[in-house]
Amino acid sequence: MSLNDWVRILVLSTVWGGSFFFIEVMLESMPPLTAVFGRLVMGLAGLFVMLRVLGHGFSPLWVHWRQFAWIGLINNAIPFSLIAFGQTQITGSLASIINASTPIMTALVAHWLTADERLSWHKVVGIGLGFCGVLVLFGPAAWSADATFWGMAAGLTATLCYAFGSVYSKRLKHNPPMLNATGQVVYATLWMLPVVLWVDMPWMLPMPSSGAWLSMLAIGLLSTTFAFYLYFQVLKTAGASNVVLVTFLVPVSASALGILFLGEQLGSQDLLAYGLIASGLAVIDGRIVRALGLFRLKSHT
Repeated sequence: MSLNDWVRILVLSTVWGGSFFFIEVMLESMPPLTAVFGRLVMGLAGLFVMLRVLGHGFSPLWVHWRQFAWIGLINNAIPFSLIAFGQTQITGSLASIINASTPIMTALVAHWLTADERLSWHKVVGIGLGFCGVLVLFGPAAWSADATFWGMAAGLTATLCYAFGSVYSKRLKHNPPMLNATGQVVYATLWMLPVVLWVDMPWMLPMPSSGAWLSMLAIGLLSTTFAFYLYFQVLKTAGASNVVLVTFLVPVSASALGILFLGEQLGSQDLLAYGLIASGLAVIDGRIVRALGLFRLKSHT
């Protein structure tokens, strides 16, 4: 990859990792559903501006409304809400480590629902390593079934939603990527509106802090609008195989922000779990497997 690609990947991992930090700040003065709705509204405003700058029309958003509504539900509204709820019980650092298992869930779902993304032996090994990492994280909490367990379970369920959303999104691959990003956020916002009004009754809530407002602005414009745009730029210039590098780095940036500004801590159990999940991702990616295969081939010649 070029230096520009590496810079984009580092920036993307930072703004995506920042989403866990911003949610943590928002949750200090607003409930989870309101925080998610605020993120979507801010992100949608930025995406509408981005579409106009890129010269895309808005009509496909209504033409393909059924597909966008479904993707918005399973790829945004539900997983965003699950992660926000999870972060009421666990730190953003821990939530980001759990979220790193999304490609592992995606490999399983793609094998089940598609004909061209079947599991190979190295993907099976990678999935096994990833699930070992999940078991390390969940182990002690699973016995007590306390609030921490349910927070982690919510985060893990969100990764399953992302997996289904990723596979289903391929049905709209003929659309410009930013149009698809906007479409799902439009309908995710519409899904969340009645839920927030019914459950949180925002007009009854105290005024959020200035930090919460700034975090809402940042998670909407940086971690949603800008992140979508940067993701598709990385995908275009570096290729799909290199986008997985972002997944490795997001927990690092999320944990760094949480430790530096929120006083969060990671235990040896968390680090071991991340190591196992990251190893699983590396094996699923396949480059390490191919490199070892080449090494063995050279050693016999």
